[in-house]
Amino acid sequence: MMLDLKKYEELMAKCSHCEFCQATCPVFLEDLLETHVARARLELIRASLVEGSLPVTKRLRDVISRCLLCTNCVQTCPAGVPIDEIVVAARHRLYEEKRLDAPRRYLVNKFMSRRGFSGFIGMAEALAQRMGLTPRELPAQASKRFESLCRGVISPKEKARARVAYYVGCATNAFYPDTAMNVVRVLTRNGIEVVIPDGLVCCGLPALVEGDLATVQKMVRVNIPILASQEVDAIITDCTSCGMMLRTKVAKALPENDPLRLQAELIGTKVWEVTDYLNNVGLSSEPLGLPEKYTYHVPCHRGWTPTINDAPRNLLAAVPQAELVEMEYPERCCGAGGTFYMNFRELSENIRSHKLEDIGRTGVKTVLTQCPACRSYLSAPLADHTVMHPISFLAGAYGFEP
Repeated sequence: MMLDLKKYEELMAKCSHCEFCQATCPVFLEDLLETHVARARLELIRASLVEGSLPVTKRLRDVISRCLLCTNCVQTCPAGVPIDEIVVAARHRLYEEKRLDAPRRYLVNKFMSRRGFSGFIGMAEALAQRMGLTPRELPAQASKRFESLCRGVISPKEKARARVAYYVGCATNAFYPDTAMNVVRVLTRNGIEVVIPDGLVCCGLPALVEGDLATVQKMVRVNIPILASQEVDAIITDCTSCGMMLRTKVAKALPENDPLRLQAELIGTKVWEVTDYLNNVGLSSEPLGLPEKYTYHVPCHRGWTPTINDAPRNLLAAVPQAELVEMEYPERCCGAGGTFYMNFRELSENIRSHKLEDIGRTGVKTVLTQCPACRSYLSAPLADHTVMHPISFLAGAYGFEP
């Protein structure tokens, strides 16, 4: 099971101190503190929470919390050490011992207990008040959630060439139903039948980040039977973080002898991010011309599939007159990290500032990214820009109204 630190002892010992993680960690690159490099975190976690040779101090808790869980270190680790899972396992140990008492713990518990979809909008307001955030730092609430706008089976006009289940994440459902509507429009336009299963809840990632295993398992035990019952060719999501969770983390959150674990593993093999899926199966409908320049911010949670980096680039290359203007560092973290920016605001904003400068140098006003957290965090300071999902850009090329 993923959150058992003892199971990671041998993997922690595989760290060769090669310094690759140092070159890719957004937190280290900003504050230049060695204790915030993945290799140092591993040593501290092993000494304090596995061997017990170091005491659990406030500083240790801060080092463990001060991680974006962006997975950049995992993606560049030559030894294949799952550093993000080890950090989460450490947070689980501290969570169990009630040593992590940040306001986010209370809020995430509330959010998850309300089953994500139905409670997210109400929790956004409470979160803003509790964290002292201005409304500008949170996305505007949608007048209607996607689940109230679209459900059931949506078939293309012609004979369907494929059938997919659409897992709609919490942020898309509550804040960005425009993205979800465009996913359905673009898929059906390309001959793909879309099933929107009833009863799905949050993927569990917010609770996993906190180390709250019990809540993660509650989400998994709701979602897996529903997804397993769908007769589909693939399970798609517009959110790279939901995709990472469903594909690589959900099964590991269950005990090895749990009968649901095999189902979770099988479901993971069918999960795709929507642009990656479309790029793989190909477009059957040719987009119209769209004379617009855009740049692409690559989300951090991309390592769960090797083709997701370039999927939007390849897909949108089919749009006549559209022009991609690359950033110098398109894969550099924006600093959001889910709720990370709410707990480490100054650090997060400093990380974001580099991304904003990079976007500014492109001279374009349209920014594409698959991650809803990146979208909201980048939108706040970019008032004169449009930040959207790549699939929404493609929807515009098909002539769909916003």
